[in-house]
Amino acid sequence: MSKVILKAITMEYLVKLISENKYITSCFSNKKKDITSLSYLITRDLSQSDCIKLGNGVEKLLVDLVSQNSVVTNIKPKNKKGAKEKDHLFCDENTKTIYYAELKANINLDTEKSKATYTKCLDIVEKLKEEYPGYSIKWCLLGYRYLNYNDISTTIQKKYKCIDANLYGINQYLTMLNIDLQFTNEQYKEFLNNIADAMFN
Repeated sequence: MSKVILKAITMEYLVKLISENKYITSCFSNKKKDITSLSYLITRDLSQSDCIKLGNGVEKLLVDLVSQNSVVTNIKPKNKKGAKEKDHLFCDENTKTIYYAELKANINLDTEKSKATYTKCLDIVEKLKEEYPGYSIKWCLLGYRYLNYNDISTTIQKKYKCIDANLYGINQYLTMLNIDLQFTNEQYKEFLNNIADAMFN
């Protein structure tokens, strides 16, 4: 037996329908910042696109910091279609060392994405060994939300177990590149907020 629809659908009816829907009425906006993301350290409110821009800004500023405060040369090639992009790639000709880093503002990724991230790193390291015979390759996955590996929660560390010796915070990255700078939590937060203010004021 088919249903007979009698009433006209009014806005009043639609509003009532919305107010009675269990899923809709149980939803709420979560304005809390994710403690595992870089934006957690920023005092101003950032949109999703601001967060992406901030991450790019930090990555580019770190290139300047390294280039101006060490003997290494930035050898990152221009992005080629089909080639895996390397975030940071430096060379020290004196010691015949290649420094490679993949940078992430938030390393709290789901299992599939975290595996894709560390697999990319391992693939690039193998290619660098072929491309630069006679050079030693020093590399890391830099979770630059953190100062050191030990600051990363064990839940996140487990996702990168097979590269845990190469999962770094910002201070380890600076040490790897022989940069004479180690942040405290307060200094790092101030540094990041200065970047955000310069970008979004």
